[in-house]
Amino acid sequence: MTPAEKKGTLASLGCYIFWGLCPLYWKLLQEANSLEIIAHRIIWCAVLTIGACAVLRLNLPALLRTKRAWAFLVPAAVLITINWGTYIYAVNINNIIETSLGYYINPLVSILLGMVLFRERLTKPQTIAVVLCAVGVVYFTLNYGQFPWIALTLALTFGTYGAVKKRAGYPAIQALAMENVILVLPAIAFAVGLAFATGQHAFLGDTASAHGWIITLLLVGSGAITAIPLLLFAHAANNIPLSLLGFVQFLSPTIALLLGVFAFGEPFTQAHAVCLGCIWVGLALVTAESLFKSKRLRF
Repeated sequence: MTPAEKKGTLASLGCYIFWGLCPLYWKLLQEANSLEIIAHRIIWCAVLTIGACAVLRLNLPALLRTKRAWAFLVPAAVLITINWGTYIYAVNINNIIETSLGYYINPLVSILLGMVLFRERLTKPQTIAVVLCAVGVVYFTLNYGQFPWIALTLALTFGTYGAVKKRAGYPAIQALAMENVILVLPAIAFAVGLAFATGQHAFLGDTASAHGWIITLLLVGSGAITAIPLLLFAHAANNIPLSLLGFVQFLSPTIALLLGVFAFGEPFTQAHAVCLGCIWVGLALVTAESLFKSKRLRF
């Protein structure tokens, strides 16, 4: 393994462990309105990524002047906002298990999008995996009595976001900064409007107490919580094989699942078990095929 691959592997581990533990951070903000949290997540991620572009002397203005970038990164910005908002909402209503279900489904959504958008052909293991995923979701809906809209929204938005970013092909830091530049003014206007409409706001809401300042600092820190794993992911994707990255990505939903069940006491029913079992078998088939192909290419 080359030094670059070692760094890429560490970056991928850091990224997915970070994402898996994120519910612990958002739980600290449970008393804040989910919509306010998402607005501040955008605002402070914009501050951080624009600052990174300035420090690293990356030419963000050139990207902002590119019509093609706007055509790809506006939809990307909308998709990731829906994804972030759904995730935070789910965590704050004690539905972490369903978020993990969504990110287990995500690789299978990526496979389908590859077929539709990039004309990739499904192999037999991939076809079986997609069918198993569909069976699991149908079983969950019929037996749990609730359509897993959170899981499917997370899987579809993040899968489509990845496909849009792949088609765009822009550098990670500048692209993420531009996405946040697109969103930052609406986010500021929304945060201010929400405060006036409801008469409540967590940001600088109780400056007379230490607790109020802690909530404010947590909202500011949400920018780093957003940007750091995305930048680690970009570094990993550029330095290690996609087969290894695909295997490591299962860390995130597994950690979230364990947190939901053991740390926060969310119910884990038979419907959850059967649905996740179908998805795990499908993912095992896809991962095994990917690793087998990777070994064949080396020899």
